[in-house]
Amino acid sequence: MFSAVRGPASRILVGATSTIRTSASKPTPKKFLLQNSKLTQSARYLSITTSFRQAQPQESNGANVTKFQELEDLSLVHPNIVQQITTGMGHETMTEVQSKTINAALQGTDIIAQARTGTGKTLGFLIPTIQNILKASPALADRQQYSRARPSDIRAIIISPTRELAEQIAVEAQKLCRDTDLRVQCAVGGMNKREMLRRTQREGCHLLVATPGRLNDLLEDPYSGVDAPGLTTLVLDEADRLLDQGFSQDVEAIIRLLPDIRTKDRQTLMFSATVPREVMHLVRSTLKPSFELVQTVHEGETATHDRIPQKFVITPGIENHMPALLELCKREMAKAAEAKVNGDENFRPFKAIVYFSSTANVELSAAVFENLREGQGSFGKHLLAPAEISEMHGQLNQGARTAVSEAFRRAPCAIMFSTDVTARGMDFPNVTHVIQIGLPPNRDQYIHRIGRTGRAGKEGEGYLFMADSDVYEARRMLRDLPLNPDKSIQTGHVDMTRDAQLPASAAETLSQIGAAIKRVDRGTKESAYMAAMGQGGGSIKGRVASLNRWTRFGWGWPSPPAVSSRVAQKLGITKVSGMNISDGTERIDLAADAELNGKRVHKKNRVQAFGGGGRGGFGGFGGRGNDRDRGGFGGDRGGRSGGFGGDRGVFGGDRGGRSGGYGGDRGGFGERGGRGGGDVFGGRLERSTNKY
Repeated sequence: MFSAVRGPASRILVGATSTIRTSASKPTPKKFLLQNSKLTQSARYLSITTSFRQAQPQESNGANVTKFQELEDLSLVHPNIVQQITTGMGHETMTEVQSKTINAALQGTDIIAQARTGTGKTLGFLIPTIQNILKASPALADRQQYSRARPSDIRAIIISPTRELAEQIAVEAQKLCRDTDLRVQCAVGGMNKREMLRRTQREGCHLLVATPGRLNDLLEDPYSGVDAPGLTTLVLDEADRLLDQGFSQDVEAIIRLLPDIRTKDRQTLMFSATVPREVMHLVRSTLKPSFELVQTVHEGETATHDRIPQKFVITPGIENHMPALLELCKREMAKAAEAKVNGDENFRPFKAIVYFSSTANVELSAAVFENLREGQGSFGKHLLAPAEISEMHGQLNQGARTAVSEAFRRAPCAIMFSTDVTARGMDFPNVTHVIQIGLPPNRDQYIHRIGRTGRAGKEGEGYLFMADSDVYEARRMLRDLPLNPDKSIQTGHVDMTRDAQLPASAAETLSQIGAAIKRVDRGTKESAYMAAMGQGGGSIKGRVASLNRWTRFGWGWPSPPAVSSRVAQKLGITKVSGMNISDGTERIDLAADAELNGKRVHKKNRVQAFGGGGRGGFGGFGGRGNDRDRGGFGGDRGGRSGGFGGDRGVFGGDRGGRSGGYGGDRGGFGERGGRGGGDVFGGRLERSTNKY
């Protein structure tokens, strides 16, 4: 990729001692997974060269600051910045990664920091980056009434792998700069480029947060006006993910477009949860030879927080996953309500992220739970009230993704169904549960998903639901992780292929799920079926049998969805027993092809419309629409929500008669999106380059 820059060994900050020490071994809790004497693969430690290993670690020459207020007391950071941290954000004590990186970075030293997710890395690079800009330009430290900046005034660039993480960093930077004249801009894919450039031309830019593709586009465009001749700081956040997602060419091009470090000195800060060999290659090519290594993930530690209880539920089949999820949500919400009534000081509202490996299954599950949200419980209350239901995946346009993220952050009680687009780096406050449905793509994704809870010193729990047929693969993928069995979820262990006497609570949950699934349109179910068909390991024969069992006993279908002979040949399932092979070309084939090729289908007329609840929530489900052009209207959520129509109905809305509708054949999507105000977003979905 880049030509290596060799030089003297770097300083390594690993603690107060002068040698690298291995943390003492700890007893491992009893798990169902196979034991392995090797260190966990998830904690990839730095591939440090011989020269690094022979180097004596050195302490930073700066003050050993551990309190944010000390930054002001020692005149290390401007008071306007410190005030925002201590008063505006409520932070007092630095985390380990913050203390080590801030102290060193304030001196202008290049740094690569390895730290677990949720440990405060963002402030670790934002504080020194902003302070070093203010140090070079003191006039920017105070808000000026008539100040003016240009798009070419960029002093610092922060590169992040995902849109959501880039926007999150930009928001934090804007908070820190609130009382200064320093301008922060954000440039990500999916955002209207023209609007972003207009805003940058109008306001100027000193600190730019961007995703690699959009940043490369802006710097290469001679008409954008975005330039960085005075760049003094470059930050690469989640460096391992930048390379994992194939951004190496974009990063390489960006480096070439920036001022040459041989003629224009700049500081480079690189942050990464794991540091494989590819990242070390990037380190040598972009950082100065005298860089410092800040390592807060010590040898022998796992990449997950040990204090997060992690449980697994083995179900007879996929058809048990939705009932088990509902039972878990109702149980945990009841616990939270009881704690609130009893005045428990540890009371926390239930707030969960539910992960799936495909967009289609996120959409199906969100639709099922939105039906439940509008249904009635045994006590006459809305099921799952007051939880807000939302979905997050790469098929949403950027405006919708931003709205869903912000709504979930603000919501005290919520359930967000998500693909891995939120699995790394995203900071959602007060998440109490991370629930993974089915096996994750790999071990690292499991760990990163778990990292969305238990943040900022708070408690959290993790659950993994998997069918019995996935146990062998789970043993291989997740060995040595502290997973413990949970047999308390009754519906997770019911054999739905047989009649049986069930406890009243389990029977009620199964009945509620069954009614909610019936109200989901057929096209959404077919898409989920085909998405699952193209995923997973094991034998294709076993996968087909498992999915057909799902459609029969989970959805009540007498036969599975038809699959065209062309798609069946691609999957190698033409001669598999139980397949419903069709010679005709069906609508679902396009989605199947997209899933097989690792892409997401571009639905020609699909739009994103979110309404109701004042938080970007989804509208209620209406009645069956008898007319494809004028389908059923929405539910009764305060009269504000847009509604999903029937199996063939239009997705309409009642917000002053102006909300657009989803319509078309068999639950297809109409041409016009919502036009109502509030949290409604309209517009055609652009083809997404995000693999999630």
